[in-house]
Amino acid sequence: MDIWEKLGVDMGRHRCLALVGGGGKTTLMYALARQAWDAGRTVVVTTTTHIMPHPGLFLAGNVDELAHILAVEGIATLGRFDRPDKLTGAGDLAACLALADVVLAEADGARLHPLKAPAEHEPVIPPCANGVIAVAGMDCVGRPIEAVCHRPERVCALLDKDPGDRVTPADVAALLAHPQGGRKGVGEGRAFRCALNKADTPERAAWAGEIGTLLARRGIWAAATYFTEEEQGGQCWF
Repeated sequence: MDIWEKLGVDMGRHRCLALVGGGGKTTLMYALARQAWDAGRTVVVTTTTHIMPHPGLFLAGNVDELAHILAVEGIATLGRFDRPDKLTGAGDLAACLALADVVLAEADGARLHPLKAPAEHEPVIPPCANGVIAVAGMDCVGRPIEAVCHRPERVCALLDKDPGDRVTPADVAALLAHPQGGRKGVGEGRAFRCALNKADTPERAAWAGEIGTLLARRGIWAAATYFTEEEQGGQCWF
């Protein structure tokens, strides 16, 4: 199934999506980008925090460069190196929307952890974003908070748990739905979706189903996703 459809987002209505949380934001972002590009949309991939550069996409260091690359390639990364290994943002995302059909921005960091709670300065959701996708990796379930969560002390505070407590499906649902968790900064008028990623075994798929049911009771759209080892990181798509 088309991943846009699965997540209940529309390329025409939700033209600027911010991805937050943990558990595979980058891979999901490139999956969305590839499908939008295949659908004939012009696409910008960028960040409001940091991302690894994609070796298969042309990099624009500013909006002027972006316009030229989009005219030729139809897809580009917008960013600049502020350290040797990662890109930071390099332009106003509202300006990107004037040039491209779809803008996808990684707006949070989790240091490769499948689950997180944001710090005071996180996430960095751009004002023009009309949709937010919160990502959680199902490999967090059944493991200690301190082992699988970014900012475990904040996770513990939001869930009223101890660092050594094991993460349950109910914990994941509660954290994603919390206004200081996955929903932080979403506000009114923005679509909010949850991607329950790494649901690649029967056990993890069952956990994702349970979490999805709990979120649906709160009126939150959630979908289980997973990517093969080759797909992780999105390099095979471009």
